[in-house]
Amino acid sequence: MIIGGKPTNPGELRTKITLLERDVAVEAGGFQVPDLLTIAEVWSKWVNVHGSEAWVASSIQAESPATALIRWLDGLDTSCVVQKGDQLYEIVSLDNIGERSEYIELKVKKWQPG
Repeated sequence: MIIGGKPTNPGELRTKITLLERDVAVEAGGFQVPDLLTIAEVWSKWVNVHGSEAWVASSIQAESPATALIRWLDGLDTSCVVQKGDQLYEIVSLDNIGERSEYIELKVKKWQPG
């Protein structure tokens, strides 16, 4: 398969991630508490940033930046959160590869809630 003009092997989508949306739960007494709800568990091609991209990421104070390539999924935006293992990442940008709505590339960085 060709993605963005580069040959890509679908077998490279081998890292499982969970896509979450931010929500607010209401506890007893009407207290609002931030919450995360699962949108989907998907397979991704996960690449930690390295080389010159690492220098650019550090200039904007992005901690643990990475790129995740996944099959297209409606409803994702930069308010969503990515979970890989026990680590949470915020989505910095999304790229609909080739504007074909087949694959989407997520640029992420470590998320510090609060």
